Amino acid sequence: MWVFYDIWHTFITILFPPACFICKKENVTLCTTCTATMARAFTFPYTYSYSYFSFKDTSVKQCIHAIKYYHRPDLIEPLVKQSVYELEVLTKRHHNALLVPIPTTRFRTLMRGYNQAERIAKAYGKILNIPVTSHVLIRTKRNKRQVLTRSKSERLQNQMNTFIVNANSNLPERTIILIDDVTTTGATLHEARRVLLASGAKDVFAYTLAH
Repeated sequence: MWVFYDIWHTFITILFPPACFICKKENVTLCTTCTATMARAFTFPYTYSYSYFSFKDTSVKQCIHAIKYYHRPDLIEPLVKQSVYELEVLTKRHHNALLVPIPTTRFRTLMRGYNQAERIAKAYGKILNIPVTSHVLIRTKRNKRQVLTRSKSERLQNQMNTFIVNANSNLPERTIILIDDVTTTGATLHEARRVLLASGAKDVFAYTLAH
């Protein structure tokens, strides 16, 4: 289904050139002026977790929602380009790093046509020349959506035993950097980090577009 959508989207783009998602400037998906003025995140749920944009910023929230719910993966690249420097600093401090996107359920992947975390990780990996693997973490159950939970403890409980590590993964001496679109309490990242460390990863950090 999404293959036909992508073909149709390309056709429409040729006929009607894109405009900035925020300010409507012509011939650009998301302009550098808009991404540069988006609010930064300065607090994080855990010491190993970092984010670039503030999800409280209306423009940031609109972009993330468009990527997740309105089939706008074209917004990923400009957000990644704006936020890549902070991730580069992190990876330079930790050699032999591997980017691992948070896996989503098969149902949500089919509904969206892609896993946005994987698209984000690959965009970062391409710029920084860092390997990306989507096969280290395996999601074992379809949880209630985190946005439907009411407290941090409920979010943590909701994510318990959500992931397992692929038995073929070679984790010893590897520093893993988890990649996702947005984090709130960090429950998903916390559970993913727990199973990776238990499976022998040297260390695990996390980097998301927004918090």
